[in-house]
Amino acid sequence: MSPPARRPAWPFVALGLLLPLWLSAGCVPEPVDDGRGTGVIGEPVEAAATTPGARASAPSDMAGPVAAPVPWENRKETSAPPIPDEDTEDRVRELFKGLAAGRADALGRWFVPLPVLARIKDMHLATPAEQERAVASLHAEALARGRDRLARLLARRPLSTATFESIELGECRFVPPGADFNRLAHWSCEKNTVYYHADGDRRSLTVRRLINWGRSWYVLEW
Repeated sequence: MSPPARRPAWPFVALGLLLPLWLSAGCVPEPVDDGRGTGVIGEPVEAAATTPGARASAPSDMAGPVAAPVPWENRKETSAPPIPDEDTEDRVRELFKGLAAGRADALGRWFVPLPVLARIKDMHLATPAEQERAVASLHAEALARGRDRLARLLARRPLSTATFESIELGECRFVPPGADFNRLAHWSCEKNTVYYHADGDRRSLTVRRLINWGRSWYVLEW
């Protein structure tokens, strides 16, 4: 019996030569922005803390938060929002010291830091530089609005004797990654109450929106 005839190898050789050309010709679809990037399409969430380009493009005051790991409270939904920590309360105390001196700009001590907002927000822009400028603009506008509202509050209600007591979170919801132009998950609480004492009375202020970074809470909208 004669041995079986060998199949010619040229189809496989041709496939090996043509496949790279076919892939480079655009037959494979481009990565789709899943709402979880920082302006770089297809970048995974974990890359935010390790991408050299992201660190290089960030201002010097952002280097620490950009390189820091994402807190677990901003990774996975919990049954309830985290209780405000001591750092949060210290920031509010400093805010009230400023308010007692009639300084609406003291809000900056409790307002969400730009490095934190830059980690959370995804503006769906083409480059990290455009993303950075858009978040910085958003941060500046929100902070300016908050200071204006505090200035009007101080004009109506002097707080020269006010001392901070406690924070009560309002209506809270968990914002998952990719929702509301946010890259990282976080809790968002509306209609929050800050209790304080002034002239022997217990009083309160309403803060429109707080967001968390770990167990710390920051003003996003006064």
